[in-house]
Amino acid sequence: MARVLLADDSETILLLLRTRLEMEGHDVETVVDGQGVVDAVRAATAPHDVLLLDAMMPRKSGIDALRELRAAGVDTPALIVSAHTDGGDGEEHEGLGIAAYVTKPIDFPQLFTLIAELT
Repeated sequence: MARVLLADDSETILLLLRTRLEMEGHDVETVVDGQGVVDAVRAATAPHDVLLLDAMMPRKSGIDALRELRAAGVDTPALIVSAHTDGGDGEEHEGLGIAAYVTKPIDFPQLFTLIAELT
């Protein structure tokens, strides 16, 4: 299964997503903000298969973290979790290699399908 880096500033959402992903057999690492995403990717001993990032987080958003990673040459597939189907500003996000937007509330079968397609 996939090695997933999951980022969300809500502990409740992190726990729910982590539990559901692990029940599907995925290896999940969690962080609480965009800077944690950047740090986790840089410190990883094995690359992540998928980044599952909340669009809006304190300190650094998932979008800003992805922008920084892309500038550094990281091309890990990314899924953005958002209340909006385009993450809030689809045009601004062009070129970031966002595979899909996952809307809240999360449709878990759809999420599992997306992860399977990316790995």
